[in-house]
Amino acid sequence: MMHLVINCGSSKTVHIGELLTSLGLKNKTIELEQLTKKDYQDVDKIIISGAPILLSKVDNGIYIQKLKFLLHLNVPVLGICFGHQMLGVLEGGKVTLTTEAREKEVIQQLKPNDKIFTNIPQHSAFEEDHCESVSLTSAFELLANSRSCNNEVMKHKTRLWYGVQFHPEVTDVVGKRLIENWLNLCY
Repeated sequence: MMHLVINCGSSKTVHIGELLTSLGLKNKTIELEQLTKKDYQDVDKIIISGAPILLSKVDNGIYIQKLKFLLHLNVPVLGICFGHQMLGVLEGGKVTLTTEAREKEVIQQLKPNDKIFTNIPQHSAFEEDHCESVSLTSAFELLANSRSCNNEVMKHKTRLWYGVQFHPEVTDVVGKRLIENWLNLCY
């Protein structure tokens, strides 16, 4: 099984690949700008990283063009920060400026029984690094929020897509557990 990490420019992306490797999972990281059809044809799961991009300040068209293949691919996807926002945008969501959050923040699980939160205590803190939020469309179910963000965790109602606004790849034990939970949901 091959896991694809789409690197959208976050300095934290390297930690995603390291975590997958530590779990014994085959993975490859491809830069978003260099992504071709060949890169995602034979992958079992996709993780989309964060990015130093403010989607509320740029034309989203270029990113929609690069990622719209996800709408026609039947594989599990985890979007992190920018990746989370782009999953929402692909389904008609809008990105707006919100409270800046650049440190650990407590996440309120609205659906604590969802398997993404298995063995993650309510009110766990995750590393934040954002100043934007994506609106929730009818395609998604809201799973968690925080003081700084109304949409911290969402899951698609018909696709195997999860999005998290925070950065589990650099959040100690609960971050690693959340990614492992997502991986386990998809087997």
